Amino acid sequence: MITKYEHSGFNLEGLRSVAIELAEILPTHGVIAFKGQMGAGKTTLIKEICSALGVKDDVTSPTFGLINVYSCSGETRVVNHVDLYRLSDEEEAEEVGVFELFEGKGLTFLEWPEKIADNLPDDIWILKIERTSIEGERKLSLRGPKTV
Repeated sequence: MITKYEHSGFNLEGLRSVAIELAEILPTHGVIAFKGQMGAGKTTLIKEICSALGVKDDVTSPTFGLINVYSCSGETRVVNHVDLYRLSDEEEAEEVGVFELFEGKGLTFLEWPEKIADNLPDDIWILKIERTSIEGERKLSLRGPKTV
């Protein structure tokens, strides 16, 4: 994997500008795994990236439904938002169609990817967000496959 982007010293209020920068360098299709502790800002960052990509739908956490699908305005581009936090096992991921998304043409944002670690695609991108201070500052890194 190759580091594609790094940013530190921002808080949740600063996510909008980070999201705009990320939207410019993310692939048009593929899987982006969002890693971070509970409360790190994964879902909030995904909402901001979706906004920067032109998603007009209400972007919400798919914690209970596992998958939300959004369309980008003026494009045929699709963004899939998958939250595996409540996933029981990898069989459940297969049943709801998570693995099929990996083969599609859309861009898939995947929260809690460690739940299906053995079945992640080889060309996955890893976005890690973490809290670095009590004041809520964050650090973010995006690593992409060598083939991209």
